[in-house]
Amino acid sequence: MKLVTINNSLLLKYSGDPEVLQKSTRPYVLVIRLKYRDTNYDFAVPIRSNIPASAPKDQYFALPPRPQTRPKNRHGLHYIKMFPVTKQYLVRYRTEGNSFATLIQNIIDKNSKQIVDECQRYLELYSQGTRLNYSTDIDYLIEQLNK
Repeated sequence: MKLVTINNSLLLKYSGDPEVLQKSTRPYVLVIRLKYRDTNYDFAVPIRSNIPASAPKDQYFALPPRPQTRPKNRHGLHYIKMFPVTKQYLVRYRTEGNSFATLIQNIIDKNSKQIVDECQRYLELYSQGTRLNYSTDIDYLIEQLNK
């Protein structure tokens, strides 16, 4: 898994879903080959500074807080905001000289199996009809991606 940002053209394509985070400089974790409705897709999982404290622990993978993380909120990978992506929309996220980004990459590398398992579990529940409030519309996004 690697840190990436998303090309603005994909964010524009996805603008019909209000839950897709539209900040073009946001780092994402690329999780490849997750199964959704019997098809494999690559997914981008956003790293968010302020996941609400009320969010259930199975909706995110916690990371050390950033200076922008407000008290009681969480910093981490927010599974309910993930979306499908193809290689053409990926932009390399530079971690050189950024010790915090390097720390995040190391944590993700050490916990990659857990992150993949939790993302896959979320997608399985979603495909069975468990759609959480504020989650992205994965079926709509796949349709947009394939246009």
